[in-house]
Amino acid sequence: MGVSGGGASDDRDLMSRLAGGDREALTPLVERHQRRLYRIALGYLRQHEDALDVVQEAFVKAFQAAGRWDGSADAGPWLSRITVNLAIDRWRRNRRRGQTFSPLAEGDHLDVLTDPGPSPDRGVQRREAADRLTLALGELPDRQRAVVVLRHYQELSLEEIASTLGMSLGTVKSSLHRALHRMRATLAGEQP
Repeated sequence: MGVSGGGASDDRDLMSRLAGGDREALTPLVERHQRRLYRIALGYLRQHEDALDVVQEAFVKAFQAAGRWDGSADAGPWLSRITVNLAIDRWRRNRRRGQTFSPLAEGDHLDVLTDPGPSPDRGVQRREAADRLTLALGELPDRQRAVVVLRHYQELSLEEIASTLGMSLGTVKSSLHRALHRMRATLAGEQP
């Protein structure tokens, strides 16, 4: 999954400028990556406001840590890793505060309202299935949830996930396998 615009070499230039204290380099970096980072955060947190906060915080952290950025690394996976870590932290804080992992409201109602199918129950069934899937995702350990979100919501390759999360390819594969097994068990009503 590439970035729009000039790509990784432009990102490296922007990051080098940012590391050198050039604040002007942050704006094009944000423009290039904010939508992708938002989708990652939203896929993980399932809350619009939380996802926006995480993305904003990710760019603040990127700015603060620009001097420590490894110039040989691509900025996209580095920014994604920051975003995933912040989303995990936000998820944990929300759970401690007793907030629940609720499904997205955006877009879900549109499908129900515009469904040309013969039965209004179909939209309800789809919503219930989405709720069960969201619950199963919420039951996963943090890193497994991150792997599932990046693979199935962001459609990243296993190699891109490994790079983004700083994990080996084998660890990503086993995490994805375990996560999907746990989710299937949860959806079937079994103990994982």
